[in-house]
Amino acid sequence: MTTLGLSDGPDGRPERPPVHYQISVTGRQAGLFFLLLLAALALAFFFGMKTGAAARKGPGAVATLVNASDLPVPTLAPSDGSRETRKSGTAAEEALGFATEKRAALKEAAAAATPAPLPTAVPTPQPPVPTPAPPAPPKEEVSQKAAPKGPFYVQVLATRKAPAADELRKRLKEEGFAADVSAVPGKEGWFRVRVGPFKDRAKAEAAAKKIKATDKLIKNTPMVVP
Repeated sequence: MTTLGLSDGPDGRPERPPVHYQISVTGRQAGLFFLLLLAALALAFFFGMKTGAAARKGPGAVATLVNASDLPVPTLAPSDGSRETRKSGTAAEEALGFATEKRAALKEAAAAATPAPLPTAVPTPQPPVPTPAPPAPPKEEVSQKAAPKGPFYVQVLATRKAPAADELRKRLKEEGFAADVSAVPGKEGWFRVRVGPFKDRAKAEAAAKKIKATDKLIKNTPMVVP
């Protein structure tokens, strides 16, 4: 064995040379592996976000069932004996007249609790406002007074000069008119020349027009006075 260049080991077995393994990966395989890795990371991220959102919303269905299992057991309904007791008590109340009063009291309480409908306000018709009558026009004092009665005179002149009044009187008499001279009442030193008297005012007005037309020296229009 020595002559062949092989040495025996401690067990007398020949030593084997070390073995090396080599894995060859193509570019397509490397790209596919990378894509699978990205998909796994995306799925892990998606499920993690979904779990976090569910935790924020509230406990899941499993937690709800677990909590529901810890609720106390509801109390059982009363036995038939208690029902019979209530029935017998109600029958006794009805026999004594208490149940009727209780029902009436309950009805009154329900009626008092129910708000009564508000009455609809009916507008009250307002009476028409009377329109004030227009004031009556003031009556003239002349219309209130009775028409003056005769006799009427035609006053031709009123002057302070007695000679002028006497001259006019003479001239009117010459013209056929019954003229006279008299003092003016309430005015000292004044004289008036009048023609008349006339029983009718119309006759006095006709005489005044005739005097004005006959005597051209008269400047003023003669006027009819009572």
